[in-house]
Amino acid sequence: MHSKPIYYEEPYRQTLQAVVTSITEKGVVLDKTICYPEGGGQAGDRGTIAGKPLLDTTKDNEHTIYHHVEDPDFSVGDTVDISLDWDHRYHYMQMHTAQHVASGLLFRHFSIATVSVHQGERILTIETDQKGIPVSVCYALEDMVNQSVREAKPVTYEVHTQQSAQALDLRRSIKVNGDGVRLVVVSDIDTVACGGLHVANTKEIDFFHYEGQEMIRGHVRLIFTIGTIAREEIRKKERIVAQLSALFSSPMEDLVETATKAVALASSEKSALKKCNERLAFLELEKRIIHAQKKESTPVVLWEVEDDLSLKDIGKAATAFENLALCAVQQNGEQVLWLIALVGEASTLFDFAKQRQNLLSTIAGKGGGKPPLYQGVGTGEGLILLKTFKDLLI
Repeated sequence: MHSKPIYYEEPYRQTLQAVVTSITEKGVVLDKTICYPEGGGQAGDRGTIAGKPLLDTTKDNEHTIYHHVEDPDFSVGDTVDISLDWDHRYHYMQMHTAQHVASGLLFRHFSIATVSVHQGERILTIETDQKGIPVSVCYALEDMVNQSVREAKPVTYEVHTQQSAQALDLRRSIKVNGDGVRLVVVSDIDTVACGGLHVANTKEIDFFHYEGQEMIRGHVRLIFTIGTIAREEIRKKERIVAQLSALFSSPMEDLVETATKAVALASSEKSALKKCNERLAFLELEKRIIHAQKKESTPVVLWEVEDDLSLKDIGKAATAFENLALCAVQQNGEQVLWLIALVGEASTLFDFAKQRQNLLSTIAGKGGGKPPLYQGVGTGEGLILLKTFKDLLI
């Protein structure tokens, strides 16, 4: 038995009594419902049924509506009270209506078709058929939608036969078969086949804001926010701009130029610091090589590296020497970072591939590399790895 969809007759109704007709692993089925099932880019309704949380509402291919109730304690045949999470429902009604207005205006004024839409918790996205859309067009669209909000255009429904609906030459193909085609009509803006829920008047959209765009599947996807969320996003950005202006001691109109200069300076200083760190690692390694024990003519350096040095810089420094066997560790709590460098004749004195298991098992080490550098991570005491390397080599 299918649920009677009261949400079409009374889209603003927030409570209803219904009878439980079945309870399955797919969800609870009722004789009638005000809960809209997920579909057409619109989320399913939430709320409570018999006081239990309604987590989602979905529909299968047979049009059976399932109410996903957390720990239902009622039985088949019981009469239960449905209460919608109205803020959640109304948000999607606003957003869905805004999408119709935006898509209709895009098509009518800019010959831009809508490929797909998604209405999310905070943002509305419209994937278009275009590979590029100027920002000027997006701002013009924003103004047009907000003009329709101010003009308070009615949103109505019509039911057509398949033939009469096709004759209207709608901007989007009809996705249902047979008669009883439900058309949503936004006065003077858009008419399209849709099974979703919408507000009764464009004034209820409240406010429409263009957030940006991105590429998806080779097409431009436009991003918008609606109503209260749009205002929140705008004010958040205003706060960020104000904070950045204070941070850079710069008026808003100069902020991009000031920040660009600051980033360039930071990049230059970072590059200079990197060179200093690399030079420091080289000098520290050179100092240890001078005093190192040798295996034949190869210096063997065992190094517990200080926190202010980088194993990456040390590895780079190691390759600057002609002949070197280096085992370096850096202790970080229980974690051990390790580095092996076998440069020049050292590669003939120590076969890392053969000794890898014997060496790294001391710290449950992982990692690898290619001649002359090997590195990775382990746990335990790094000094044990240094001692094992020395014993295996010398």
